[in-house]
Amino acid sequence: MKVSAPLFRIDPGWPFLVAGLLLIGATAVVPEAEKVHGMRTQLAHLEHIEDHNFTRMQACSRFMDDLAANDPTLLRRLAASQLNLMPKGEKPLLLASSIGATPTDWIESSVPMPAFEPDPYPDTLLARWTLGPMRLWIIGAGAFSVFVGLVLTTGAANSQNKGTVPATAA
Repeated sequence: MKVSAPLFRIDPGWPFLVAGLLLIGATAVVPEAEKVHGMRTQLAHLEHIEDHNFTRMQACSRFMDDLAANDPTLLRRLAASQLNLMPKGEKPLLLASSIGATPTDWIESSVPMPAFEPDPYPDTLLARWTLGPMRLWIIGAGAFSVFVGLVLTTGAANSQNKGTVPATAA
């Protein structure tokens, strides 16, 4: 009866080798991914500020348009606040706390700044290992795993060669 050899053998060193390379790769990639996330968060914050500035610019433009159109409500408000003048026959109901406010303060108060909520970096076990003080230990474990994988691979190759006898010239 003929016994056929398997097409391929699973070498016991490969899982260690792959796991070690993945650990070493993760210690290089995850900190950089965290930096990229920080930069994206900073970009989102700057875009948020840009949107707010654009809204403020629109409010200033409306104010200037109303002023150029001689809007009676705006002119009366400007005269009351800046020149301390009231139209004849009118009495103020109460004194405004913003008596010294300038028109730019009016515009600023009409456009409130919405809060910016940044997305935190995902808290995973791999991120905690590769970003914290355990990072050097993870690199060491990866290197040790690669070493074990290489030793097991060469050991398996040597054991396969022991069963064969080299052909000699007779």
